[in-house]
Amino acid sequence: ETGMKQRLLISLALLNNPEILFLDEPTGGLDVKSAIMIREKLRLINKDGTTIFLTTHNMEEANKLCERVAIINHGKISAIDTPEKLKLTIEKLRKIIVSFDREFEIQALSSIPMIASFRELGDKIELQTSSPGKLIPYIVDFSREKKLNIVNLNVVTPSLEDVFINLTEGKKKIES
Repeated sequence: ETGMKQRLLISLALLNNPEILFLDEPTGGLDVKSAIMIREKLRLINKDGTTIFLTTHNMEEANKLCERVAIINHGKISAIDTPEKLKLTIEKLRKIIVSFDREFEIQALSSIPMIASFRELGDKIELQTSSPGKLIPYIVDFSREKKLNIVNLNVVTPSLEDVFINLTEGKKKIES
């Protein structure tokens, strides 16, 4: 089993109680349970004082495990900072995810101000905006006007994946 192999390799790496540990995709290809177990072990090792350098394509894993993240694009560091500070660099990409109790003509949303773009995500609608707090009352008014009930409404801040896409596609560089 891959999970057992990964745990064994990490255990072997820890035998000499290293001050610095380099890991390449430690949870890659693992089942959910094994990945959770390895992440927990890495948190404990780090808490005990071992510095861990982790390479991963899993942005959510980097967000959960890392105190600082470097985003590398074509072999060069595009950004390096804490996950939360990196997310603040693209504040304009904030989203509202909303779902209603019934279907309607989605193009009707274009009448609402402050929506930069919108798209369907299954039974939800993603609205991109730079002002989520100001947009919410308009969504409520829209739902009343169309006789829709709001089932769910969430303001979503940018993810590390959004930062990665913004930096690698936009070729921008953030200095910290």
